[in-house]
Amino acid sequence: MSVSTVLEFQGVTQEQYERMGAELDKMAPGPDGILIHVCGPTVDGWRIADVWESREAFDRFADQRLLPAMAAVGGPQPSKREVYETYHAGAVQGASSG
Repeated sequence: MSVSTVLEFQGVTQEQYERMGAELDKMAPGPDGILIHVCGPTVDGWRIADVWESREAFDRFADQRLLPAMAAVGGPQPSKREVYETYHAGAVQGASSG
């Protein structure tokens, strides 16, 4: 079953997020099992929200790749880490794209 995930990092800037992304790019192919990725700034840091094929795929990526990459650029551990079952993920029927 797919899961939705939220990671929040206090004090992280867009520049740190981009440097973390560059670290991840050095680690070979992209994350296995990710379906949707969105992120952006919060009042006090950075939020990453994703949809994954499974909790195991998310945990493997977060623990083995994402968090070490964040640490490599001087970033903190997440202040929030949520995982919950996804009932619906995808386009919203009748929504406009503009």
